[in-house]
Amino acid sequence: MQSLKTALKEAAWVFIVSRVVILFVTYIAIALLPQFATYQGHAVHFLACTQGIRPNPCYFAWFHWDAIAYARIAHQGYAATSDVAFFPLWPFLVGIVGLLFGGVYPISYYLAGLLLSNLFFFIALVLFYCLIAEDFEQSVARRALFYLSFYPYALFFFAGYTESIFLLLCLGVFLLLRRGKALDWWLAGALSFLATLTRSTGVLLAIPFLVLYIQHYWLPSTRGQSSFWQKANALIPIMLIPAALLVYMAYLWQTKGNPLIFQVAEAKYWTRHFAFIGSSLLTAMSTILHSSRFSVPAILNLLDLLFIAIPVIALALGWRRLPLHYSLFALGIVLFSLSFPTTQFNLLESQPRYLMAAFPIIVVFALWGKRARFDQLYTGFAPALLALFSILFILHFWVA
Repeated sequence: MQSLKTALKEAAWVFIVSRVVILFVTYIAIALLPQFATYQGHAVHFLACTQGIRPNPCYFAWFHWDAIAYARIAHQGYAATSDVAFFPLWPFLVGIVGLLFGGVYPISYYLAGLLLSNLFFFIALVLFYCLIAEDFEQSVARRALFYLSFYPYALFFFAGYTESIFLLLCLGVFLLLRRGKALDWWLAGALSFLATLTRSTGVLLAIPFLVLYIQHYWLPSTRGQSSFWQKANALIPIMLIPAALLVYMAYLWQTKGNPLIFQVAEAKYWTRHFAFIGSSLLTAMSTILHSSRFSVPAILNLLDLLFIAIPVIALALGWRRLPLHYSLFALGIVLFSLSFPTTQFNLLESQPRYLMAAFPIIVVFALWGKRARFDQLYTGFAPALLALFSILFILHFWVA
């Protein structure tokens, strides 16, 4: 109980400070800076089409990109074939809360997404502290909370995206598997089921599941300590992970006539496809070298490469300081995410955002943060970049 109270306290202050910073940046961006003309008025367009209302831009500052898609799905379901690429749990929850807010499209669903995203992020911070304090120490856990909350792309824990709920579900799985009681395996399986209904990368939770299962039941020191039924009880829940995919595929088969149409939508409408990691990285580097120095393709590819390289290098250097299931899960996220680039000029689009699910990399940063120089470097640059990227997002520039 005392550890939970400490976790709530530590999570509360960093959550509040980070939200105050983001809200202040939002006001500055809307009040003092011009909107990017090419994409100006996303929210205005939606309300003009539905209600003839021109909203205050400050209210809809975060209603861009994927947040619009999730609000649309929450309101009308998968009427648009392109939307099936977005897995169903998040828009389902947004839809429920949106109805409680009056069911007015799009404002009710937009506000629901913001509320849920921030609520889930706070709970995720609490679980993150509990997990890291148990596996490492409290000082590392405190730094990890700050480093995560002020990571340059942590703005997506504020917007109505899936980052918060996916992180929360992953951390819940790690905590349950760490405890490893009979019911915990089933609860971890249930949370993995929900994570896979949130994002396809949820299937990677099978990695820590299997690693900890082997460590609990099949190492020489533990093999003879459990019965067959205990081992079976712990292993069977892993089947809930592929079951989540099958559930969504069955729904798509029933409603769209094609259980794999989400893959078709990813390729056709969102230009995302499977490719070898090396080829996409080389293509991105080639785009940087052959584009004008300050052109949009060069800048976007350079930013993506930089914020892919930093966490990947951190994992490569720091994996030995992590438990095995941490390292393998983070590696799985990296490999899975980078294997699906887009076919646009910005091949690595969204990849830095996807890599935030590899939370063990933040733990590596927190461990390195024991050195004052690294801690000063991170706390000096990360919050400033978070503010900059938040402003760019609010002004309708693509961030990730």
